[in-house]
Amino acid sequence: MDNQYKRKNRIYGVTILVILAILIFMISRQDSDRSWFDYQKRIAVLPLEGEIISSQPWISKLKDFGKNSRVAGILISINSPGGHVAPSQEIYQAIRDFRESEDKPIFVSMGSIAASGGYYAALGADSIYANAGTLTGSIGVIMQFPVYSDLMDKVGIGMRVVKSRDFKDAGSPYREMSNEERAYFQDLVSDVYAQFSEVVSKERGIDEINMNLLGNGRVFTGRQAYQQGLVDAVGTFEDTRKTLCRVAGIPEDSPLLYPAEPRRSWWTRFKEDMGAAIPGWDSPQSVNLQYRIPY
Repeated sequence: MDNQYKRKNRIYGVTILVILAILIFMISRQDSDRSWFDYQKRIAVLPLEGEIISSQPWISKLKDFGKNSRVAGILISINSPGGHVAPSQEIYQAIRDFRESEDKPIFVSMGSIAASGGYYAALGADSIYANAGTLTGSIGVIMQFPVYSDLMDKVGIGMRVVKSRDFKDAGSPYREMSNEERAYFQDLVSDVYAQFSEVVSKERGIDEINMNLLGNGRVFTGRQAYQQGLVDAVGTFEDTRKTLCRVAGIPEDSPLLYPAEPRRSWWTRFKEDMGAAIPGWDSPQSVNLQYRIPY
């Protein structure tokens, strides 16, 4: 009797383990489209939206799609005015590395705006599509300095500063900028601008003379950008998707795959909403070096 009871327990235990293994496998195979055991090839859509202030979470999603055997190609939909310099550079480099190391085509579809850092990031892709009315370009760098000195004089408030060397408080909002500080910041901006121009020239095959004409911070419509060689084609998201499907060798009606939506706290949602209304409002830095459209 005891042996029969033990045998039944072993059968129950094995059955439970098998069920758990199946559930774990199903969960591991589940993507954002909530489908299991579906091996149909598809296009992964990776949005790049809003001000670019970080890069690693976005790059992590790109790498996940690269490892996914169901993904035949990547479509990056950009709707961004740009943002901080380093994250914009990192996203560009990640896209470029993907382009060179993976056998999956990677395309960009520009939405309402893909300017400055948003355009910089797009340069890493195999092909760039823009709507006719997309605002893009804005090839340049900007640093903005708030100045409170006049207001402080009226109110009768001052700021005492103890610093190690001359440039330690360069850009302080509590006093006017000196000529030496202005030259110092101009050197920074000029160097970062040169980095931007070099990437545009290399990726788009634009010579130095034309770069001087195109790289003065101007914003272009998608149609103007195409005429100047800044993008590869004028087309909608659907146009980009269909072309990418053909290049990837899958049917044009293949499904799309989006990243899973992360769970966001109320504070995260509040910061994102405020950031959209007042870019940089929550930044701890008073001065930021940015590839960003200035409005």
